[in-house]
Amino acid sequence: MKKILLTTISLIICNSSFSQERVNREKLKFEKSSTTLEKATGWSYSSQYGEWVDYSNVISNDKMYKGEFKSLQGRYMMSHNTQNFTKIQTRTITHNGEIYYVLIVEKWSGQYKYPHSKIDWNSYKVHYAYIFSENEYSKLNDINELIELKTQIVAYVSTQFERYTEVKFLDLIQTELHKELDRHSLEYGFPVMKSNEGKIRFYTPVILSKFSKNYDFEKEYFETDIDNFSKIIIK
Repeated sequence: MKKILLTTISLIICNSSFSQERVNREKLKFEKSSTTLEKATGWSYSSQYGEWVDYSNVISNDKMYKGEFKSLQGRYMMSHNTQNFTKIQTRTITHNGEIYYVLIVEKWSGQYKYPHSKIDWNSYKVHYAYIFSENEYSKLNDINELIELKTQIVAYVSTQFERYTEVKFLDLIQTELHKELDRHSLEYGFPVMKSNEGKIRFYTPVILSKFSKNYDFEKEYFETDIDNFSKIIIK
């Protein structure tokens, strides 16, 4: 009798251990949202011509896009220059009880189908999410000198091979947030400053390193007025 009872208990325990519910992780959602920054002038100094060259939403000192190749301005030109954007917006999320500010930069990127012979250029949209702590993001509330928002938490969705959806974007953001404690990755900086004329100058986030900051406000930058830049700031 004892043997039967023990066997029954063992079976119950065994069945219980193999009948745990499959539980998906709780989905993130965007909470607050800023309005969208869609226009800024990209300025770059050309040492060849000894003058500053300007384009809308892209930084380049190549003057050929103002003349002979003017028709290539826009998607083609922008996808050849990493400092470009079509939209910039800030949205917030809450993860493990902590508020994060997500700077979302939509930009053009591209590559050749045949890189060695540089044939068939393919351009496509990429959505980047630069995820800042509340404390780091608060630097934007006082832009009287050069500031640099820093983060190691970055996610992106490329439309080269897949369709962008907000659900997919949030899933990737959530995955990156889970990696935070074990992070030994690159650091990104979002540099912003105010000019002597009161304009705001900035770059889309760049990789920071001990050897190079990958930006130089003496040579190039995006520029816009304070009211326009303030569109991406959530107070």
